[in-house]
Amino acid sequence: MKRKASVTWSGSARDGRGTFRVGSGALTAPFTYNSRFVGDSQTNPEELLLSALAGCLTMAMAAALQEEKGVSGEIETSAELDLVPHQSGGYRIPSMRLELAVANGVMQEELDRALSRAMEMCPICNALAGTDIGVTVRPATAAGGTVPT
Repeated sequence: MKRKASVTWSGSARDGRGTFRVGSGALTAPFTYNSRFVGDSQTNPEELLLSALAGCLTMAMAAALQEEKGVSGEIETSAELDLVPHQSGGYRIPSMRLELAVANGVMQEELDRALSRAMEMCPICNALAGTDIGVTVRPATAAGGTVPT
């Protein structure tokens, strides 16, 4: 199975404009220097990478819970990463953090086992093996928030 994407960029790195396109056609999004390093309403490669990781791990968690307990339910995932200047120039992503809140009444120990399995199954986790990926999982409350630890 192959997946494709393309990017068009026009202009200099600081003043130009780009467009992401995924192969399925489901997403086309503009980006600029400011969307990456200053922050504005457009996306950036780092958000797309983080979204891909969160989406992949969330689906893998659903599969792992099905394997572990034969259950399914809603999983809410939030994620963030650190984009930091690197001494040799450019930027690096030394760490990414995700939190999954699972609404299906599964005990914490079972969630932890399912998370371990999900991280093994997630191809994007595997592709990012050199990056520190911290993940926590907890049961969700009925209102959709997480249970305090």
